[in-house]
Amino acid sequence: MRATVIDPPEPIVTLVQAKKHLRVEHGDDNEYIADLVAVATSWLDAPDGWLGRALGLQTLEVAVPACLWPGDRRLPFPPLVETVSEVPASDGLTVAVRFRAGYGFSGDGDERRWIGPAAIRHAILLMVGHLYGNRDAVTTSAAKPEQLPLGVDALLLPFRVWSV
Repeated sequence: MRATVIDPPEPIVTLVQAKKHLRVEHGDDNEYIADLVAVATSWLDAPDGWLGRALGLQTLEVAVPACLWPGDRRLPFPPLVETVSEVPASDGLTVAVRFRAGYGFSGDGDERRWIGPAAIRHAILLMVGHLYGNRDAVTTSAAKPEQLPLGVDALLLPFRVWSV
């Protein structure tokens, strides 16, 4: 079921949080770090993300068969917050369902914090740290690179949606 993003989510990791994780105090790389946060988040977030779920609060739209009753529809990309609208297609075969999904925020300004699973937020920070420290597609190190056993994959696996 292909989804269209109507209202995209806000970043779930702020620039301030990413810089604190990276231990960067200067402002020279602010734009670059913000781009890395966007890259890491988009790799995970719905509808094209690896996790198969909505991370930041967003509005999505999918077409579902009109023959399904609303209670029988399984909308993708949990967590579902609310159904916004349902509009039947002119051919009567599908219904365009617009819905909000994702996790919200608490606090304001620099104290603003995403209220989703901490492991997902930390995995994004790990990805940002990796991308910030390794700016090439290959490594020239003589040592063989290895994944951290409790790294990104281990943190994210419990949250992946395998099917809808």
